[in-house]
Amino acid sequence: MSCKKNAISYGIWALYLMVVGIVLSFMGMVVGGQNTGVPYMALILLALAFGILFLVYFLAKKIVDSVQVKKMASGRAALVEGILVVLFLLAGIAMRVLMIGDAGEEAAYYEVAKVTESGMQVQLVQGSIYYYLCLLNGLFRLVGNKWMAGIVLQIVLQMIGIGIAYFAVRRLSGKGPALVSLMFLTMAPGSVRDGITYSPKMLYFCMYVLILLIIAQYLWRSTRPGGRVLTWILAVICGALVAFAGYTDIVGFTLAIPLCGLPTLKREQRGMALWVAQFLLSILTMAGVFCLLVQMDSAMSGSSFERVLGAWGATYGLKGADYDFFFREGGYETILLMVLIALGLFTFMRRKNEEMFSPWIMTVLSITLMRILGVVTPNMNGSYQMYFAMTGLAGVALSELFVRDGGVSAETADVPEAMVDDLDEEHTGPVPVRSEQPVIGTWPPLEPVAAADAVVMEELEQPRKSEEHVRRKFLRKQKQQEQTDVPVWESLTQEPATEHSEPENPAVEVKKDMTEKKQEEITMQQEETPKQVQFIENPLPLPKKHVKKVMDYPIQPQPSQMHYDIEVDPKDNFDF
Repeated sequence: MSCKKNAISYGIWALYLMVVGIVLSFMGMVVGGQNTGVPYMALILLALAFGILFLVYFLAKKIVDSVQVKKMASGRAALVEGILVVLFLLAGIAMRVLMIGDAGEEAAYYEVAKVTESGMQVQLVQGSIYYYLCLLNGLFRLVGNKWMAGIVLQIVLQMIGIGIAYFAVRRLSGKGPALVSLMFLTMAPGSVRDGITYSPKMLYFCMYVLILLIIAQYLWRSTRPGGRVLTWILAVICGALVAFAGYTDIVGFTLAIPLCGLPTLKREQRGMALWVAQFLLSILTMAGVFCLLVQMDSAMSGSSFERVLGAWGATYGLKGADYDFFFREGGYETILLMVLIALGLFTFMRRKNEEMFSPWIMTVLSITLMRILGVVTPNMNGSYQMYFAMTGLAGVALSELFVRDGGVSAETADVPEAMVDDLDEEHTGPVPVRSEQPVIGTWPPLEPVAAADAVVMEELEQPRKSEEHVRRKFLRKQKQQEQTDVPVWESLTQEPATEHSEPENPAVEVKKDMTEKKQEEITMQQEETPKQVQFIENPLPLPKKHVKKVMDYPIQPQPSQMHYDIEVDPKDNFDF
């Protein structure tokens, strides 16, 4: 799905450019070890990075535009895509199993969740952590208090979330971005470490991408004709799910960003009021469900609505700015991600009237702003959701490099103009037949039918001309005839008149005038007559004629076979 490229899209692109420049500047300051003064190293690295990226984009653009790649059949493409997905998932599982010796935990989740005589002692925590502790406690009740059981649960949760994330990105942005995101999520070292660490991040990631998949399905359904009742139902469901994800953890409210792009999806403008109404319905449902969750929490805890809402606000209130989290958590794969994301500054221009960057850009910037302001909690800091959004943005930036012709697909084949005219027009007259004998005679001809045949043959032998050209040629001839009072065909062959030439017979002149009028009528009829569609001969073999088979040999049955009744013993009572 793609959005219409408008002034808001270019504004988001400008913000995108500014943020990428700031990140590259900070990287230059870190590399140069400079904290004060004029950041010369940052400026040099910034200019060098943008220059190299533009050069890479320019060369890749030339190669992509010049190389003609044969499009793969849909069945074969689906097979290749499925093989790549399976290989990435298997490689991800293998890497996590090999690194399982380095497993650990971010907090004392194992000690809190393990089964004891006194039960699980859970203090007041946020929703995502509480659900994770309940899941761990249920697992330990089944298999016992085994450390590795929790690690296996983490691997299973992460791989399920990655699989759902692949389908969500595929529905939102296509196959290319989905495969790029899948590659980073399964094989990047940082992602592997998160998959073998006790943390509620993977459980919340599964819920996050599942809701994103439902939203993507709703957006895809809204671009298809029909099914209006279903889209209204999905609008309500999506608003309720975003409210639940946001109440569980504040990062879940970033799922509302794709819903904000609902009115700008690439489609017809007839239903704009309908889509705006569905967007407002989703927002109202989100607010109503959030208030309902707060009320349910207050009823279960025996507290008031205001106190529960105040506790939620205190949990996600401002806790101080944090600017260096990106450099603390980033690894070598983050550098490759930043290169691809920066490449998107140029590939954004590959499409003329549509783009797919805005949802991913706004999601990355929203989570980044939450982390900078300290809105998130220490145990649920939104780092993995931010990493997932960065992989989606990197996939879109790389895939847009391979867009051809401004992203507009060719709807018609490249066929000659005359053939298109023949297919569009409907012929009602007789089929012209080419005569094998040459037409010999004077002009104007004696018979109108012979003139018509000659005109048709001339049109078949010469290249096809457009109707506008023929009309202009006829008007030019008619104007020349009116100026000279002599037919054009006679002015080319007739000798110039002299003073001693005798006037022609009036009967001959009348006959010539009648012939000229008939010729003009025939010419106009030939111009008004639609061109005939030239059908090709059927290349398929015709069905063979059915030949009835007759037995040509006698059949002599045995005497025992000449009756149909079977003798049955009278004492046999099998029919009962």
